[in-house]
Amino acid sequence: MRSMLSTAALLVSLGGVAPVLAGPVTEAATKVEAAAAADDFAAWYEANEALLEAAWNVPGLHFGNIANTTVPAPAYGNFEERADTVYAVGEPILIYAEPRGYGYGDVGGGMLEIAFGIDLRVLDPAGTVLLEMPDFSNFTLQTRAQARELMFNLTVSLDGAPPGDYQLEFTFNDRHGGQSDSFISNVTIR
Repeated sequence: MRSMLSTAALLVSLGGVAPVLAGPVTEAATKVEAAAAADDFAAWYEANEALLEAAWNVPGLHFGNIANTTVPAPAYGNFEERADTVYAVGEPILIYAEPRGYGYGDVGGGMLEIAFGIDLRVLDPAGTVLLEMPDFSNFTLQTRAQARELMFNLTVSLDGAPPGDYQLEFTFNDRHGGQSDSFISNVTIR
């Protein structure tokens, strides 16, 4: 609160005017507050859903948790992180990932669809591409709600790769949101 007052005092002393915050998130939050003040639960619920949707879309496609795991995760957020990223030759590499900010397609009949094509590139520590696999994996989910708790168990095998350090670069291509984002998992084969 103190810094807000200081900022306001600075703007007044400089003769400036603070910018008005506006946009879909601010507008939706205002509707949530108004519905709550009116004790209108139905309006509050609808406004809250609109707020969640607006906030979901602001940053675009990105990732929450990403972890090398000991076993495939049975559910969203329920993963066992591996202590290190050193693997024996032929050992499966398990990676857990939570995409966020993806889009939804309307497939009719009240159904929405989430769809990804996932590319994989294997690089050496200098960034040289050793293997490229477009559409390493494809994913489609049809649902009646905007599912926001989505997780992936990715399994990679580097059978035949000599011992050394590698970068596994996964690119998620959002087929309905028209956006892509990538992450890298550094691994060592011994």
